[in-house]
This record gives sequence, C-alpha cells and structure tokens, in this order.
Amino acid sequence: MDMLGIIFIALLIFSVVANFLSIPGNFLIIFDTGWYGVATGFHKFSFSFLLVLLAIAIAVELLEYFIIAFGARKYGASKLGAVAGILGGIVGSVSGFFFSPVMGAIIGGFTGVIVGTLGLELLRGKNLRQAIAAA
Repeated sequence: MDMLGIIFIALLIFSVVANFLSIPGNFLIIFDTGWYGVATGFHKFSFSFLLVLLAIAIAVELLEYFIIAFGARKYGASKLGAVAGILGGIVGSVSGFFFSPVMGAIIGGFTGVIVGTLGLELLRGKNLRQAIAAA
C-alpha cells in the first residue's frame, strides 16, 4: 500500500471514531473521500458516488438534530427551546473544537445544549426546575 492509501485509511478511521466523540465525522469522511478521489483522479470511484455520500451525510445529520429536538420536547422543552439547544450545541462544539479538538468539542457541545435550552426556557417564563428538566 502506498503512502496515500495509508493516510486515507488513517483519516477514515479517525472520522469514524469522531462520530462517537460528537465531532462531525460524517463530513470528515466526505472530505477524506473527496481528497482521495482528487488524488487518484477518481479512478477508484466516481464523483457521483461522492455526491451520494454527501447527501447521505446531510440526511443523517438532519435526522440526528430532529431526534435531539424530539427528545427535548418529550422532557418539556418548547419548540424554541429545542432549537436553541441544537444551535447552542453546534456553536459550543465548533467553538470548543478550536480550544481542544476532541475534548473541547465534546464539552463545548454539551455545555452549549444546556445553556441554549436552559436560557431560552428561563426567558420564556418557566421556573428553574422546569427549565432544567427541559435542558
């Protein structure tokens, strides 16, 4: 196996592990696959395969956000509270990633969801106990 293949496989393994660490590993897989396709001139797979992978990654990410919102609604969050939690999680993960790629993204995402949901539910007039349950 050549050096390009080794780098591709290493990045692919990191991307799969990243999915379990709340880092957007699906998009790292797309980046890795696109990079490998460009490097090999798309001889191993076609560009349309890359577009199908991108569509699947977007669909899976959207499904994940809807599942999060459904769970938040089940525990008493308002629609806006669920949206604030999702946005807070995204902002927290991205900002935490710049401080520490793995732990910063995990801690930032977790903190962002809690702060986003809790803050919005308190602003909407819920008491602290209800807001904490929603968060």
